[in-house]
Amino acid sequence: MNRAFSFLLFAFAVAAYAVEPVGEWKAPSKDSRPWKHAGTGLAFPQQLGGYRLAGEFTYTTGGCFIRYENLAEQARADIFFFPVKTPVTVMEEKQRLILQELDGVVADMRGMAMQGRYKNLDISDVAVSGIDLWMKDDLPLAIRTINATRVGKSSEGVVEALIKQWVAVTFLENHILTIRQMRPASTGDSGLEGLKSFGSMVIQVIKDPALRADITRMIDLYMAAPFSEDSIQARGAVLAYLKNTPFYPISIPEYPVIDWLEHCKKLAPGTEEHLLAAFMLGSAKAAFNEGDAASCMNAGAKQFASIYRELAAKHPVIKTAEIEDFAVEASAGRGGDWLMARAGMKP
Repeated sequence: MNRAFSFLLFAFAVAAYAVEPVGEWKAPSKDSRPWKHAGTGLAFPQQLGGYRLAGEFTYTTGGCFIRYENLAEQARADIFFFPVKTPVTVMEEKQRLILQELDGVVADMRGMAMQGRYKNLDISDVAVSGIDLWMKDDLPLAIRTINATRVGKSSEGVVEALIKQWVAVTFLENHILTIRQMRPASTGDSGLEGLKSFGSMVIQVIKDPALRADITRMIDLYMAAPFSEDSIQARGAVLAYLKNTPFYPISIPEYPVIDWLEHCKKLAPGTEEHLLAAFMLGSAKAAFNEGDAASCMNAGAKQFASIYRELAAKHPVIKTAEIEDFAVEASAGRGGDWLMARAGMKP
């Protein structure tokens, strides 16, 4: 490992503060469940795109942050949550607070530059935007990018590394949320795309609670009458939501399910759409109830088996011995284990 890269990993491992914070560090939960913030209701998955949740830091003075790391891209992202003591309802005041927080980030960087930890600061102007929420008022959003040279010491002497920071601040449920992502400037255009991609995923997490309430209603509508016209429209909305919200622990083993769907499509066109939707929405219902990957797969398999039974009664031609065997296990809540074993994977 070369000196610059080794130092860069060290630079990303320490908190970007002029004065190191006081508090307690906690590792992520071992059961792979999302990290939840009680004050805002946000839930962050342990895997967000190519980023892995490294843990949570709780400040002695109040507030906390969570850290994501992407070693392949040499990137780190911290998401801070600080409560505001007095309730804030006026948009102008929210905007003032987020701009004040953004100024604080800049002041912190300048303080570290005075300490000799950074140099060549290049700080962009503030970009003001918003986050649109489903059936709720938009959230204010302010963004800045910071280019700088990180300076440090190693066993081989002084080492410098060019870095790029993307900083965004918003206001949610009387909390100031700050997203700070850092990566090497040497990653160029791909690194810039990585910054934008991670920011988009975090914003999707922020938007999710407002949207999920309506999606939950649609799942319940589907479960009550899976073949009704209203249910078919609802399932389309849920599937579109799941496609754009990739952080729930929902997965379908390609083998042998894809073969089953192709078989059904060939002999009774349209049945494969019902079956795929059944697996996805059954899994989603479990995910919304805080289920882990295994419970989501079992729930999806159970709904698949239920819909398969109804379809097979109308279209006997789609029956196969393999799907029948699976349906028995899935109806008993063991469909996920059956699929994983069939795919040659550990349950």
